[in-house]
Amino acid sequence: MAQVTCMKRGNYWQYRFEGAKIGGKRKRFTKGGFATKKEAMQAGTKALAEYNNSGLAFIPSEISFSDYLDFWMKEYCKINLKEDTCAGYQKRIKNHIRPTLGHYKLKSLSPALIQSFINDKFNAGYSRNSLIALKSILSGCLTYAIEPLGLIQTNPALMVKLPSKRATPEIPTRKKVREVVSTELWNQIITRFPYGHSCHIPLLLAYRCGLRLGEAFAVTWDDVDFENDILRINKQVQDIDGFWTFCNPKYDSFRDIRLDNFMLETLWKAKTQQDRARLYYDEYYTHLYENEKHQIVTQGDDTSKEIRLINVRENGTYIQPRVMQHCSRVIHYDMGYKSFDFHSLRHTHTTMLLENGAAMKDVQHRLGHKNIQVTLQIYAHLTEKMQNRTVEILNQIPIDDSCTPNLPERGTEAAVFTPDFDFVLPCEKSKKSSIYAGFRDNAFQVGVQNCTPDKNLGYKRGTKHNILPLKASFGSKKRATR
Repeated sequence: MAQVTCMKRGNYWQYRFEGAKIGGKRKRFTKGGFATKKEAMQAGTKALAEYNNSGLAFIPSEISFSDYLDFWMKEYCKINLKEDTCAGYQKRIKNHIRPTLGHYKLKSLSPALIQSFINDKFNAGYSRNSLIALKSILSGCLTYAIEPLGLIQTNPALMVKLPSKRATPEIPTRKKVREVVSTELWNQIITRFPYGHSCHIPLLLAYRCGLRLGEAFAVTWDDVDFENDILRINKQVQDIDGFWTFCNPKYDSFRDIRLDNFMLETLWKAKTQQDRARLYYDEYYTHLYENEKHQIVTQGDDTSKEIRLINVRENGTYIQPRVMQHCSRVIHYDMGYKSFDFHSLRHTHTTMLLENGAAMKDVQHRLGHKNIQVTLQIYAHLTEKMQNRTVEILNQIPIDDSCTPNLPERGTEAAVFTPDFDFVLPCEKSKKSSIYAGFRDNAFQVGVQNCTPDKNLGYKRGTKHNILPLKASFGSKKRATR
């Protein structure tokens, strides 16, 4: 059984005890900085008790949140989550969570501390989606610390609230507003990157098919069904550990979409040229393979299979998604359209379909959204063409003339309705009488339709249709309704 020993190092004392062997090697836990031997022994005894109860290779009460995040990523995320999800978590942890919260002890994290972290990110201009993602990571890792690890008793992230949607940050939100690429600009883009350019087909896949960036660069010729005019979207590529790796589409949105005639002709032309290039280059042609880790490599073995990607150069080398950075830079600075990005083409594809009457459910299917609410929320804006189409639909709805009053023709002067009253309004001679539109002279002066009750300004209530004067008491009005 392990025992705590104390020894003096310089002017301070430290404790030491041995844990279980890891990889056949002893694991020793030490900590110094104690003023007396008694303090070192008390701290060491507590640390040994926690180690024996938890069985972990670290002291739960002393572990930093930064070290715990590494433990969580290794023991939970990399086992249970997809590689691209883990890569996204690691990026947010590295850039946001670790620099601010990493130096705190795991047990010292509090709702107030995490709430302050979220509020600071909000005031720094991060979008609501970014805040939700950060809070989700914090909540997930701290829940794992409760169950099954038992390192803490409660999850402080569960009590944290996101800022109200009506709240205004100190710095404007960084959320990018998607813009529709006009037909004129699209013609300029596709002229600048014509057929044969490495960016041409990816641009078409986004503009005419609505594919995401990773999906457009993962399409293989096996995914194109020329007989049935179908493109099968069953994967995407992500940069993981320095390799372009195949992953499931976002939200696991496996789908088959129909291809238009122009897209089919372009793809058939590209396939024909690739087949000729393979024969021409022969042994010098670069063949691509997918290994057992789903990575795209140029050297195959018994565990890998050859793949034929659409986006390759003439000699067979893979056209990587990063070529779109060059494309965007040209569009930003040479063509002067700085709000462009690859996703703008996907947004434009959706807008064109909705403007021309495509079914919302089919649009959702083409885009690969997990539910139709996502499609409605992202593309809730109205274009002028969509508004005009709505008016055209209303103009085509037949109207029953028997239910419509005879109104003045459009463009003519509306008649002034001035009913003839055989009584005088109350307080006729007072200044207050001018507010009643029912008064004949006033109605003529203001030129408005009269809406005054006929013959009387009193109350008319109940089934007996009792007419009460204005000066009647509240009690008499109440009795009249019985």
